[in-house]
Amino acid sequence: MVTLSRSVRRVFAGDPLYTVASMALDVLVIVLAYACALLLRFDGDVPQRSIEFTVRVLPIIAVLYIAANVGFGVYRTVWTYGSIGDVLNLFRPITLVTFGLFLVSVWLPERHLPLSVILIAGALTFPGMTMVKMRTRLLARVPWASVASQRLLIIGAGQTGQLLARELQANPHFNYQPIGFVDNDPRRLHTRVHGLRVFGTDDDLGRVIDERDAEVVAIAVPRAPGSAIRKIVATCQDLNIPVRMVPGVDDWALGRRGPNTLRDITPDDLLGREPVEIDYASCAGSVADRVVLVTGAAGSIGSELSRQVLSFGPRELHLIDNNESGLHDLQLELARDAGQSVIRSWVANIADEPRVDNVVRTIRPDVIYHAAALKHVPLMEEHPDEAFRVNVLGTLYLAEAARRYEAESFILVSTDKAVRPTSTMGASKRVAELLMLAFAAASERTQFVAVRFGNVMGSRGSVLPIFMRQIENGGPVTVMDPRMMRYFISIPEAVSLVIQAGSFGGSGSIYMLDMGEEVNILELANRIIRLRGLRPGRDIDVVFTGPRPGEKLREELVADYESMVATAHPKVRRLTSGITIDGAEVFRLVAELRDSMWSDPIELQRRLHLVARLHSLAGGLADVAGEPATPTET
Repeated sequence: MVTLSRSVRRVFAGDPLYTVASMALDVLVIVLAYACALLLRFDGDVPQRSIEFTVRVLPIIAVLYIAANVGFGVYRTVWTYGSIGDVLNLFRPITLVTFGLFLVSVWLPERHLPLSVILIAGALTFPGMTMVKMRTRLLARVPWASVASQRLLIIGAGQTGQLLARELQANPHFNYQPIGFVDNDPRRLHTRVHGLRVFGTDDDLGRVIDERDAEVVAIAVPRAPGSAIRKIVATCQDLNIPVRMVPGVDDWALGRRGPNTLRDITPDDLLGREPVEIDYASCAGSVADRVVLVTGAAGSIGSELSRQVLSFGPRELHLIDNNESGLHDLQLELARDAGQSVIRSWVANIADEPRVDNVVRTIRPDVIYHAAALKHVPLMEEHPDEAFRVNVLGTLYLAEAARRYEAESFILVSTDKAVRPTSTMGASKRVAELLMLAFAAASERTQFVAVRFGNVMGSRGSVLPIFMRQIENGGPVTVMDPRMMRYFISIPEAVSLVIQAGSFGGSGSIYMLDMGEEVNILELANRIIRLRGLRPGRDIDVVFTGPRPGEKLREELVADYESMVATAHPKVRRLTSGITIDGAEVFRLVAELRDSMWSDPIELQRRLHLVARLHSLAGGLADVAGEPATPTET
């Protein structure tokens, strides 16, 4: 009795009028269930005695059912969002009371209410109460209740897709009426999910859209590859059907987004990079409670490196950049999540040898991430002396300081443009790699490694923000060559894998990140134009400008003299070449280039290319005045 009284108090603690109305509807269901049961049992000709007896005992029966519902918490359920679990919870009190009444009736000396009536009434009470309580969601499925809604075809009948369908069916105010699914899993083909049919696979998308009069397509496939998204978008764009992306289930669970926030397709979706899972323990072990230095900290890669390194709890995090404003803003941002870590910024030029030595001597870093570099290919063709000064000499000065003050590890952020370089920027980064190999051979304490990756999505000067800006300005969109292909990686993914590769160590190693599949730049430009509801060649012109100086039509990830070896992480490969690097010769050549840096930039550029393209230094490099390296398309 005490438990029941507590349950009653909880039931009426919310909205008493709503609870009373729910109980009244349940009583109505019970009355109708017993009336139908009597009619069924006696084939429409109910004896007067049974009617009179039922009228007398029906209030008691109703009270028993309502009390059982109260005890099982049925009236505390928010049935607008009712689930199978809630329906099963309703089944328990109805079953308990029905069989209780059945057993009591068995022992009655005069049975004016047949046992079959009790069972039939109980069997009718359950679906009746269920329909009354789930009426909001059931009404949402009525065709005329969704006249103003857009007919939505869902790509993916998995967890995210079925959750989307269920929520849209329960909430017609979202203005989407799910009409079915398309899914590539053959086990789901022609099955039904929440009453909606799986009509076919991605290959059938165009036919399904046409046959089912779909007005919107929603992609509900977490981590869908870029190739699949591009295929879906292409089909829908040909049919002039808008495409939306569905927030992941984790976003819904954390309350960041819901089914009412179906978003537009972004260029990042078209490229389709999957979120990276790293070995957290390994990465934390290489950074936690250590003094970490990040150069180029105000840049796209450097700032994300700083954020992710800070998440591993370094004792001190030091940031170097010559961009005073960017450095100041980054430090203010990081200070909010610093915890026990000490953060300090250093305004410095990485090519200023005394300043670099002073900074490293002062902070004595355990780990150095060297991300400072000049990266824009056309500009470096015009200013080869600056490319050499920052990318080569900056690396030299920082690596010398790291060795001198016994840092544990030095991680050079490199680029795929260092592979058979055809640009001054690529040549300078290849020479920086050679310096790293030379220091690795000459250092006993400090481990020197390099990490290569390709184009970074969304970084300053990258193709995606350029295309977006050109479209916003009304065009034209400029593409260098219709055959141009590029690999892309997101900034967070690249940085996560840089930290992962750095944790592997292995002094003298060059690591290459998994760049996924190549993307045709012209196709990407056309897709982005169409995503904005515009037509390439009509609303927005696409103009071919020809390759810029130093640019390749296709980037290379690995040189012909290198091979890739698996590491402990599936997206990081270690490169091997079998070539012995003469460190002393590398240092000598860099010193010669430094001596001639300001006298003749053209000669410096020629010699830099030559040094970068000499793959074996074992035989000596006295002939640096040989034929110039000529950029080639690959």
